[in-house]
Amino acid sequence: MTQHENHHDQHRTAPADLSTVTTSATRRYRGVGALALVAAVAVSTSACGAITEAMKDRSSGHTKAFSYDSGADGKADEGLPSWVPDGASDVRGVFRTTGDEMILTMDADVTSLPAGCTSVDADHPLVAAPTRGTLSADDYRTDSTLEASWWTTGQEQDASLQCGGWWVGTRNGALFAFTPELKAVKIEDQPDPA
Repeated sequence: MTQHENHHDQHRTAPADLSTVTTSATRRYRGVGALALVAAVAVSTSACGAITEAMKDRSSGHTKAFSYDSGADGKADEGLPSWVPDGASDVRGVFRTTGDEMILTMDADVTSLPAGCTSVDADHPLVAAPTRGTLSADDYRTDSTLEASWWTTGQEQDASLQCGGWWVGTRNGALFAFTPELKAVKIEDQPDPA
């Protein structure tokens, strides 16, 4: 052992009372624990805010608003039906997370819709077109219950085409679309339209 190490060891003495060591160590660990708790709260709070913002979730009415730069982007994200033109722009929508209803608007020309979209007339009226289970058109409402700043109450009734289960029309130079809600779904108050 070197003289320096020997000198250092001579100054070490066993504590007379082990409780002072325990109390001191406990204070240090409590301090570290408190810091860890504060850090965890800060991270989870900021993460929660980011998730909420990213989802654009509307806090009541079980509705969610979304948007895409193009129809192609929305279809690649599996957020839009296949009939939406790839070249559609400024695509916006609202849907109910507890049901089937969705409303859409987009900048697109009606001539860009696929041939499978049929014209509405006396022989081919607007009807719900369920695609699952034993549901029938009678199980659905025929009026929109969703709200958006770009959606006028009753405009779904002005649809001139049906693309699968979607009622599609034009208003103010834009395409709009609506798919009906089940009658069994509870319609709750919604926040101010997005």
